[in-house]
Amino acid sequence: MSVLASEPLREMGITAMLKRLPELSVRRFSPNVHSDVVVADLSRLVLPTLRPLQEAARAHGSVAVIVTDGREADPAAMFKAGVVTVLHMVEATQANLLSAVQNAAAIDRLGMAVPRNDLTDQIRRLERINGGDGAGPVLSEREATVLRHLAAGLESNEIVKEMNVSERTLKYILWCVMSRLSLRNRVHAVATAIRAGVI
Repeated sequence: MSVLASEPLREMGITAMLKRLPELSVRRFSPNVHSDVVVADLSRLVLPTLRPLQEAARAHGSVAVIVTDGREADPAAMFKAGVVTVLHMVEATQANLLSAVQNAAAIDRLGMAVPRNDLTDQIRRLERINGGDGAGPVLSEREATVLRHLAAGLESNEIVKEMNVSERTLKYILWCVMSRLSLRNRVHAVATAIRAGVI
């Protein structure tokens, strides 16, 4: 099993989650080295970003599990890259990721192909999560509350008092929102939430 990620911290996070299964041997992705399953953290699912996975699928028959924010998706390129499962960052909990990897490993062992319509359904699900149907990004009520307080101009210490949480909890909530939605800072988080109609 190998991990491909655009950012070193994301690669470390995915690797740490995967190492929870003792039977997995996890290493950094290389298209020249055989891997049955590749877990890739990609923001765009288009030909240029999927090309290394396509090379691995063609050369070694690798299958891929993708973690993404689902901004762009090319089903034909995904199919050629051996993608069997696509998880939105919101869904990429440890349990979901480990389950997806185990399913991908089973598909690889059995030599099965994933039907194109399954990938199309997964892409539609990503679009719904990202607000493609007008629903906006998926946020918990607590996350939305933090963003509403930020939009109202409250400082961190004021939000902590208002929500009756610790400063550490507030930082964790913000980190979850920003990493899940690939946001750069608090202003970007508030702007994205307003644009999506979440707050």
